[in-house]
Amino acid sequence: MDLSSYEGNGDSPLLHIDGRVKTGVLLASVIVASTLTHWMLALALWACAVGLFFSLHLSMRKLLVRLLIPLSIAWVVFLSVLFTQGNHALFAIPLKWFTLTARQEGAMQGLLLFVRIMAAVTLATLLALSTPMIEILETLRLWRIPGVMVDIADLMYRYIFILQDTAHTMRSAQLSRMGDSGSWAHRVADTGNIAASLMVKSLDRSTRIYNAMAARGNSEDSTELRFFTRPIPSRDKMIGGASAAALLLLAIVNLRWR
Repeated sequence: MDLSSYEGNGDSPLLHIDGRVKTGVLLASVIVASTLTHWMLALALWACAVGLFFSLHLSMRKLLVRLLIPLSIAWVVFLSVLFTQGNHALFAIPLKWFTLTARQEGAMQGLLLFVRIMAAVTLATLLALSTPMIEILETLRLWRIPGVMVDIADLMYRYIFILQDTAHTMRSAQLSRMGDSGSWAHRVADTGNIAASLMVKSLDRSTRIYNAMAARGNSEDSTELRFFTRPIPSRDKMIGGASAAALLLLAIVNLRWR
């Protein structure tokens, strides 16, 4: 899977909004989506996120690829809650040794969790696709997030692509040596060997990177040049304020809805 981000079409208005505004609004949206208690509100927020995704002029396939793993997790959560929570039976599935009984309360709770998961993940995906990672990280730094955490996230993002390329190279070398022609157990063992070698190479590279950074005087107390040198444009401030007001209204409606 391609791990790169910021793939939107340059004509999309979303790409021209200041990164500090987008990061703040979309991260706040993720928090709101994770705390909603009514599935219809969460579904509306998810629909807004999907609509904003299409404003980037990207194919539906890109969104589906990125949501495939979260979708499978959300389904597992939905099914586990469906058959374990509540007292009022909805339907039953007779099996050989026992009967699975779906419950009405579990269906509603599972639906809420499913939509909340998908809304939050879609919003996070939208942020990654519409905002350069450096702008996201520097915005977190402006919010006084500990520098060590931001630096670790920065290094992870930079070197995960090298890790991906290394794994692809090792896999290609394995296939060129007919590494996939053996039994299932043999292929599993080969995959384990690749993973172990990749881990060793990663640890070795991280040690060398740390030594190189320390040799240049880098530490957690080091000061860096400011990334954002211009103030937030007035138009983007208005967009951020309107978005914050909409999220606040959504939270109030969620609290007062009975």
